[in-house]
Order: sequence, then structure tokens, then C-alpha cells
Amino acid sequence: MMGQKSGQIKICIIGIGELVPENYLHKKIDKYIDFNFIYDLARPYYSEMGRKSVDPVVMVKMLLIGYLYGIKLERRLVEEIHLNIGYRWFCGFNIEDKIPEHSLFSQNRRRRFTDSKIFQDIFNQIVIECMKKKLVTGENMVSDGTFIPANVAWDSRYEVT
Repeated sequence: MMGQKSGQIKICIIGIGELVPENYLHKKIDKYIDFNFIYDLARPYYSEMGRKSVDPVVMVKMLLIGYLYGIKLERRLVEEIHLNIGYRWFCGFNIEDKIPEHSLFSQNRRRRFTDSKIFQDIFNQIVIECMKKKLVTGENMVSDGTFIPANVAWDSRYEVT
């Protein structure tokens, strides 16, 4: 007899973490890295008054997903986090939570963190913690040597001797 899905809606109670395998990269990162240091680094950039912002740890975790998987576009990153249960779990979103808008990143870079090296400090601390926990060795380094030709007027050249 041929089987056919009925399409009947079911109600289940399950924690989102139960859907994420134990060997999942983000579970390992979450197990070994305490992201709470971000609150101390970010505190000077936030006001004591006003509407609550998106949690800075969530923002960094979202960016970390983008870096780890080469997701360069912020719109695409938000879409991927919206669709991927593992990404949602890592960032602390439940299934019913709305993922922050893509403009969260550009607005924070442009307004809150202008002329700041906070992202570099956070990234460095995460790498150091990963090295301490033996998640990475720190022996290899990758550098981007992309050639980008300049678009300048020939008449504005200046020769250096």
C-alpha cells in the first residue's frame, strides 16, 4: 500500500537544543567559550536609558556564523539564521523568536561602534579562548591577497622615486 503524508498538524513539546546534534560545531563552541566577556567590552557603547537593544552577544554570535560559513551579505545571514535550527539554537533564538533585521549590523557599525575596535577585540578574545580550549591551534594563518585595480585618472598620477 502506498503511503501518503496526511498533512495533519501535530503539537509537540521539544527543546530546540534537542534538535541539534551533540557533535555540531556550534555546540562545541558554546560548550567551551563563555561569551559573557562581550557585555563588559560593549557596556561603554550603550546608554543606561531608552529602549533595550539587541543583545550584543547575540549580535556577535550571528556575525560569527557569517564568518565561519562565509556568509558575507547581512540579508543572507539573517535568512540563514531564520531557516537553520542549529544557528537559531547557537544564537539563543527559540523557534517563535523573530530574527533581528539585517540593518542591525550596519546601523551598529555606523552609529554605536564608529571609530571603535570592539569587534577586533571581541574576535581576538574568541580566538584566544578557542586556542586555550584546543579548538584551534593558531599555527596557520590565512590572508586575503585579492588584487583590486585602482580606478584613477591618468592625469592625477604621482610618481614616487
